[in-house]
Amino acid sequence: MFHEVHFVEKWGRGISLILSKEPDADFEEVANIFITKFKRKHVEKVTEKVTEKVTENQAIILDEITKNNRITTEELSQIVGISKRKIKENIAKLKKKGILERIGPAKGGHWEVKE
Repeated sequence: MFHEVHFVEKWGRGISLILSKEPDADFEEVANIFITKFKRKHVEKVTEKVTEKVTENQAIILDEITKNNRITTEELSQIVGISKRKIKENIAKLKKKGILERIGPAKGGHWEVKE
């Protein structure tokens, strides 16, 4: 049926194609279902120090949030000496990098620094 609706390119080519790309793949039949298992590739995790990834202002922001995880952008602006808009931009960059996360709502929530 798949061949007739052009979901299959060619008969008998699938397993050999899979094995040519993933020679460690395993095939198994369970309860009349054909299963292909792919082994996860070992990925070496590269870790960097947070200080290597952030600017000076971002480091100060992280330090202040570590001291007080309910600190406001207004308070951060006064401590760091930059505008609230720049504080928000830096926070957005830190969140994008996965270093900073907001837990809960804007009012009543808190910040969490990921190590």
